[in-house]
Amino acid sequence: MITSVPQSIGASRRAIPHLEPESFLSALAGSSNDAIIGKTSDGLVVFWNEAAERLYGYRADEMMGRQISVLFPSDRPRELASLLDRVNGGETIQNYRTERVRKDGSTVAVSITVAPVTSCDGALLGIATIAHDLTRQVRQVDDLREMHRHAEELRITLETLHASAPIGLGFLDREFRIVHLNKVLASFQHASSEDMIGTTVAESLPEIWAQVEPVCRQVIERNESVHNVEVTGPDPANPGRQRHWLASYFPVQLEDEVLGIGLMVIDVTERRQADEFRSIVMNNMAEGLLTVDNEGRLTSLNQAAVRLLGWNEEELVGEEMRDLILVTDSDESAIEAGNAMLLRVRSEGLHVQLDDHVYRRKDGGRIAVSISASPLFIGSSVEGAVVVFNDISEAKAERLRARQELDALTWVGRIREALDEDRLVLYSQPIVPLRGGRDSEELLIRMISRGGELIPPGAFLGVAEKYGLITEIDRWVVRQAVALAAGGRRVAANLSAESLLTPELADLLEAELRRSAADPTNLTFEVTETSLIKDLEKAHAVARRITGLGCSLALDDFGTGFGTFTHVKELDVRYLKIDIEFIRGLVGNRANQHVVKAIVNLASGFDCETIAEGVEDDETLRLVRELGVDYAQGFLLGRPAPLSSAPARARC
Repeated sequence: MITSVPQSIGASRRAIPHLEPESFLSALAGSSNDAIIGKTSDGLVVFWNEAAERLYGYRADEMMGRQISVLFPSDRPRELASLLDRVNGGETIQNYRTERVRKDGSTVAVSITVAPVTSCDGALLGIATIAHDLTRQVRQVDDLREMHRHAEELRITLETLHASAPIGLGFLDREFRIVHLNKVLASFQHASSEDMIGTTVAESLPEIWAQVEPVCRQVIERNESVHNVEVTGPDPANPGRQRHWLASYFPVQLEDEVLGIGLMVIDVTERRQADEFRSIVMNNMAEGLLTVDNEGRLTSLNQAAVRLLGWNEEELVGEEMRDLILVTDSDESAIEAGNAMLLRVRSEGLHVQLDDHVYRRKDGGRIAVSISASPLFIGSSVEGAVVVFNDISEAKAERLRARQELDALTWVGRIREALDEDRLVLYSQPIVPLRGGRDSEELLIRMISRGGELIPPGAFLGVAEKYGLITEIDRWVVRQAVALAAGGRRVAANLSAESLLTPELADLLEAELRRSAADPTNLTFEVTETSLIKDLEKAHAVARRITGLGCSLALDDFGTGFGTFTHVKELDVRYLKIDIEFIRGLVGNRANQHVVKAIVNLASGFDCETIAEGVEDDETLRLVRELGVDYAQGFLLGRPAPLSSAPARARC
């Protein structure tokens, strides 16, 4: 008997391979990721596929003829009897979630479908069970469960398709009269062979003659075969419904004379309906589905894959998946390792699941995906792979946000401990005069871990600002700065936006100046435009109190904001710190030089002085001096160093 093999979605119709139903069923069961078990009505195992061996740990020879009850947990004594009663009564139990016991004694969560297997006359032959391992699904997030539900439905649909198709044989003479046909071919029209022999096809089958006439004439006139032509006609047994056949036509010759046309007809109605149903299921999946051949060329994709990747089927079919979809230009070893595993699916027949991988979209962007890939078996050979993937970008971003939030909360505790245990330290970087004036230094905060490791400010200041610890850090810095100023050192300290909105900071500064008798002119506080514009009225009030105490105010990152001129005009700003991006790009950049010169002129008009940050080479130092900048700061003049008892004199 010849049976038909379902074609891939989107593929053109090709010759139906000759394959025995038993071989097809064996191949289908062998390529399944799910355990397929056949049992007698009282629970004796008669079929056990490779996936069942992987799932439960028992080899097929260990289970054949053995009671299926060995898989049932001891705390469910009635479950097996209940299932057998329901299925033996004709019920099909779908997607029943339960637990089973493996050979090693461990339990595994499974979703099973249990169905009666009946003969054509309805007699019960046995029971079929399809078991799907739910271990991974139990651990995954809710949005992945939907993918597995659809995949399970698809597998059940594919497993329940009829693998055998009846074949009709016939012979037409040169006038297209029916000379011979077997009972199978006659049964397609629910007629007897005797009634149809001697009539023309046009007389017996007027509804399909228009479809087959051109093909019949081609066979006679050109003496050539025509294979697998689809023919559609009414179903005599079900008025109003259509049936579908695949017909092959070949010339029948005696010596050089064509005597007529041989026919081979396969009823593909059920397969056609199944293909349409499968197409509907696959194209309504939320997950993307791709198939590739043994060369890695894409052969089909569903609508979800089109939506997620941005390509249409015509653009992808025939192209190598590695060239278009796989990310191969990444430095991430995990991506390359995942790609290597996917390629082994079709080369070695592996089943691969990747919970975190990356695909390339048509627009050049990348999409985070989880992947389930399985080899596509035909017989015992792997002829390609099926890849199901799901967009996990949002889930991945949420996990990242949660991890960052957890990290931030960890840092809150570390900052709190550092404050309580006096593990904050100050570094300083020299600020060198270029046009006369006194040396000064900027105070830069660091943290010391309990193990003695130096922690840079970028690791903890952002967390401190977000969780309300920054004002306490600023208060600590203010006390240290006032103490240094009392010793005669000229220091500059940074203030956060939150501190500028807190009048208590100015109260602390005033109290510390009074207690230490420090010269306030030795103190400069650096603020950014961002900190000022958060609440202009409050920030300006605190800033004026600071300058009212005799301390200086420096406006940091000057030249990047839109309201900086207003702040210079309304506040008693002493220094403008030119944004580092203008200084680092100064050499060879006329636009940056014009900006720096304009800031110098503006500062002169407001009776301010300028400080150039980021001076890292002699040529930049020469240029800022020529442009009239008053002070310079940067690695060329001195790197941040632990605060010493007296500031080192930087070279100028």
